[in-house]
Amino acid sequence: MICSLEGGLFEYASDNEIQSNLEVSREFPEVLAVVGSVTRADEPIQRIRQMGRAATRPRGLEVFRTLIEETCWKITRAVERPFRPGGSSLELIGTGTRIM
Repeated sequence: MICSLEGGLFEYASDNEIQSNLEVSREFPEVLAVVGSVTRADEPIQRIRQMGRAATRPRGLEVFRTLIEETCWKITRAVERPFRPGGSSLELIGTGTRIM
C-alpha cells in the first residue's frame, strides 16, 4: 500500500504531527511508501506568505529530510516543481525500509 499525503500533512502539520504520523505508519507492514509534497522555503515563497494568508509551513527538502530521519523513513525521490501553485515544490517518496 502507498499512502498519499499530497497537499496535506507535510505542508500544514507541525513537526511533531508529521513525525507521529510517519511513526504510526511504520506499525503497518503493508504500508510500503508515503508520497506527499513539501513547501519550499526559498525567498519567493517567503514573500508570498508575507503578502497572503497561506497556512503552509515552508520547510524545504533538507529540513524535511532531517525531520523524518528519526521515523525510519527516508526520501528516495524528490521532484522539484518551482512553478507549482501554492509553493508545493517537492514530491517525496519515503521507503518503508528501516534505516535504524
